[in-house]
Amino acid sequence: MSSHEPGRMENPPFAFHHIGYACRSIDRARTPFDGLGYHQEGERFIDPVQGVAGCFLIGAGPRIELLENLENSETLTPWLDAGVSMYHLAYEVARLDDGLAWARLRRGKLMAAPAPAVAFGGRPICFVMLPDRLLIEFIEGPA
Repeated sequence: MSSHEPGRMENPPFAFHHIGYACRSIDRARTPFDGLGYHQEGERFIDPVQGVAGCFLIGAGPRIELLENLENSETLTPWLDAGVSMYHLAYEVARLDDGLAWARLRRGKLMAAPAPAVAFGGRPICFVMLPDRLLIEFIEGPA
């Protein structure tokens, strides 16, 4: 499909940030990544608004965000129960509205309204589900 067809933007308004990886235990999920040469980037975080705890790993491949449910949270449970670990791709956008406009052109559905995220110093994030069931996280700034 050419970039001039309906629903396409020649230059998407975002830059890749990470792959979100749902797990029941961050400590257990780290083992295969450690073997691939990954190491933790920054400190672990707890985000009560999102209902998750997590950390970022960096290495020879893309940045990975390991996430586990907080006690009494079921944020990740549907993914985990379905056997899905890698469940979202995250992109930085200068403005969330830019990412949302891009997603709307592709019939994306807002799944989680913009909210501040501990993992990004309070910068707002939102989640959009594309029709092919690909979950996209948009992180505002600095794209």
